[in-house]
Amino acid sequence: MKKNKTLILALITAFLTIVGQAPVRAHEAKCPHCELDVVQDTPTLDNEVALKYGKKRIEYRCVMCAIADADKNYKGDLTVLAPTETKGKRIEIARKGGQWTGPEGTVFIAHKVKHRYCQAGYRAFTNKAAFDTHVQKNKLQVAGAEPVTLAQLVEVASKEFESEK
Repeated sequence: MKKNKTLILALITAFLTIVGQAPVRAHEAKCPHCELDVVQDTPTLDNEVALKYGKKRIEYRCVMCAIADADKNYKGDLTVLAPTETKGKRIEIARKGGQWTGPEGTVFIAHKVKHRYCQAGYRAFTNKAAFDTHVQKNKLQVAGAEPVTLAQLVEVASKEFESEK
């Protein structure tokens, strides 16, 4: 009996040691709009889009999903934090009084892609040169993409929402 207890304690200790050394996993969530996994940030590129509404912070797969969901489910003022071409540099897109605004010079890609590539097809850029670089790097998914304004992106997102009705 004493051998069994010793063996069980050794197994428990080994298990706890292994579990304690396991790497911490990133949080994983489903996009509330498209229900696909939110694309996690990488060491070189941010991908997660966040919508701030009051004290809520909701994560989305792409900027189009966040704006479409904002139109569908949230009334009033809110902010969308959209990743850009630069790691750690997100832009704030705000809806106040029904009007969308963002930083001057910002351009977006709103190129119809298979939704599994939406983080490449719907994204914010701090300038047109960054947009051009992104299109060149991702030409398999976004070949022929043209830069759009925030107003045009909102229109695309609204059409996406309308097509779901």
